[in-house]
Amino acid sequence: MRSRSVKDALRWSYHGPRVLLNGTRELASLLRGGDLAQAIEPWRSCDTIDDVPFDEIAAAGMRAVLFDLENTLVPPGGPFTDDGRTVIGKARAAGLAVGVVSNASARWVGPAMLAEDIPCVAPAGKPARKAFEDACRLVGVRPDETAYVGDQVITDVLGSQRAGLRAVLVHPKYTKEFFSAKFQRFIARIVTRVAGS
Repeated sequence: MRSRSVKDALRWSYHGPRVLLNGTRELASLLRGGDLAQAIEPWRSCDTIDDVPFDEIAAAGMRAVLFDLENTLVPPGGPFTDDGRTVIGKARAAGLAVGVVSNASARWVGPAMLAEDIPCVAPAGKPARKAFEDACRLVGVRPDETAYVGDQVITDVLGSQRAGLRAVLVHPKYTKEFFSAKFQRFIARIVTRVAGS
């Protein structure tokens, strides 16, 4: 069995260029239009996913909440844990439909989400809009009545909001991260500086 770092490097070499290309296109479009700062400003921010106010999200007219997976609901690479089940349970208890939009491999995401009865799109190629739109169709809602919870500024906040969803940014749940996640955070710091200048 390959080590996690080798697996991540292989996964990044396969999915990374697509994510970077999608992100670069989105950022270039926003820079030209002068809308970058607004596009990366989340609708809400929470310290952790455990602090997401699902009742308030439902009261704001949202009918569904979609989630990022790795480092939001589950540890990088999985498995789906009771912590993730608790969060999903809180969202459902607030009357919200749920789904997952993840850049992780469909090889493990698909079976894991099927076992939890959670519709999913993976690998999503975030921040591309299509994945979020596809997930909304799967869940049976419109983007403008859907919130998206994730821990990354570019793939999660930028991607979901450009697709018409309302983004909820949370701090990463776990301290260990794959190289791809660390790289995205580095790019997000640069983008945030550019947007603020």
